Amino acid sequence: MANMGWILVVTMVGLALIIAGAQLSSQEDEEDDVGDIGSDEDNRILDVCLQSHSEDLTHYHTNLEISIRGEDRAISSGTGVTSTCMSGIHTHSDDGTLHIETPGDMEARLEHFFEIWDEPLSGTQLMDATVGQGESITMTVDGVLVEDYENHIFANGQEIIIKLE
Repeated sequence: MANMGWILVVTMVGLALIIAGAQLSSQEDEEDDVGDIGSDEDNRILDVCLQSHSEDLTHYHTNLEISIRGEDRAISSGTGVTSTCMSGIHTHSDDGTLHIETPGDMEARLEHFFEIWDEPLSGTQLMDATVGQGESITMTVDGVLVEDYENHIFANGQEIIIKLE
């Protein structure tokens, strides 16, 4: 009978450890989600790898100009293009025209382009420039100030200007 009591105690301790471990794992998963740029559904454009231009694509353009302390910064031709594919947001020239091409409707946000471009964009940094005292990053879309610039969703024909000054 004493062995039964001992087995019961060991079983209860084991169950408690399993439950505590599951709760800890669940909390870690929630913490890992903090800081993501959105849901997987919102970020599908980051996985786009086009082999060629096709009539079966959603295809539109927006223009992006960047100025840091009065100096215009060009977006290189071929940004988002490799020898094997074109990203969902890419360039073919250095005139600021962004090509948004996807195999269906997908959100294309400014932060997506900067991730594809591998350039930083935040409230404190624009490309290689850090916001200094008395400076700020502003963005206008078709002449209208946009506060939440990282999450701005591109639309056909937009004229976007980002300035750090």
